[in-house]
Amino acid sequence: MLVCGPSPLYPDPKPVSASILLPQRFLVAALLTGIFLSPLRAQSTAAAATSATSHKALPVTGDAATPAPSHKPSPAASSTAAAATAATNAAAIERLTQSNQDLLDLLKKQQAVLEDLQFDRRLQSRQISSLEDRLEETLQQNSQLQVKIAKLETQLSTASTLPPGAATPSATVTTLPAKTADAPPPPPATYLQPAEPEGPPGTKSWHRLFSLSGIDSKNTDVFHVQSRQWRVLWHNQDKEGKEYANTSALFLNAFPKGDTIPQKVCAKVGSGGDITELDGPGNFYLKIEASGGAWELAVEDFK
Repeated sequence: MLVCGPSPLYPDPKPVSASILLPQRFLVAALLTGIFLSPLRAQSTAAAATSATSHKALPVTGDAATPAPSHKPSPAASSTAAAATAATNAAAIERLTQSNQDLLDLLKKQQAVLEDLQFDRRLQSRQISSLEDRLEETLQQNSQLQVKIAKLETQLSTASTLPPGAATPSATVTTLPAKTADAPPPPPATYLQPAEPEGPPGTKSWHRLFSLSGIDSKNTDVFHVQSRQWRVLWHNQDKEGKEYANTSALFLNAFPKGDTIPQKVCAKVGSGGDITELDGPGNFYLKIEASGGAWELAVEDFK
């Protein structure tokens, strides 16, 4: 309880009762409470406003309910999705292209294998054909030899059946050299036709590249043919004497350089010759297989 003492301004002070001071104390307490609680109320109001803003999309029940606003995707999100889809499509196209390329490479390899197989088959067929030709010529040669042997056996059997006193056959035999006393003409220097003269300027003619002769098998050196057409002049000759007739053989084949498939030139048994035309151009060599006689050849280019 407050007691006011005497004051010059108030000469007659009166005591203040407790009933008057009590309401004043409540007023001061209420003011102090408002001062301290006002920041807390402000914070609570801001939180409530934030919560209401974050829940605007929730539907409101009651008569005054309004539909929730729709969310539209932002341009950045749309561009990101489009870029991801384009990247996925590009990767799929790249995988498909690589798969097609691998398949094409595989087909090319298979085609190369098939071409190699076809080449091998053609080579084998040519080799078989060459062997068949040689076999046929050998059989012909054997048949000719068998005919000669049969003739000789017939002559021997005839001579053995003559009586001992018969001298006519022997006399006839001894007189044969007298009938053939003249020496046979010497063989020509060559059985090949001479080289043709060159034609006028601007025209094509046969140009002789080289000539060879011998009695044994051999391979020629590699030579070059310029034109699309060239030829080999060849001749095979038996040894002198009737007993050597058709006992020689000559086989000629023209091989391109670095290749194993030849062009057949000749397969001759006995004496004789001919001209064989071949395909060019390119580098070639001749494989010569000979036995029992002498051979000669010449190579000419048509240019």
